[in-house]
Amino acid sequence: MNRVLFVDDEPNVLEGLGRALRSMRDNWDISFANSGAESLELMENDGAFDVICTDMLMPGMMGDELLATVMERYPDTVRLVLSGQLHTPAIVTAGSIADQIL
Repeated sequence: MNRVLFVDDEPNVLEGLGRALRSMRDNWDISFANSGAESLELMENDGAFDVICTDMLMPGMMGDELLATVMERYPDTVRLVLSGQLHTPAIVTAGSIADQIL
């Protein structure tokens, strides 16, 4: 079973993803974190995830910093960006550390 972690500082976004992906629960072990720090703590305590999907614009730790850390510590983890607010500099940064931008 693939372990997938979604990271976003907006609880409504995470709740919506949880509802939308409910049908995948037999195929994916889905976890949610509301910050970069929380997601790294989950990975340190529970081991690497197969996939991490994060927003870019979050308080505290931005998505690009999170993905850069994941890339360094967990190089086999697939790194995805899911964001509705990507400006040109953010796209360039995300493109160098994310496997896919959605």
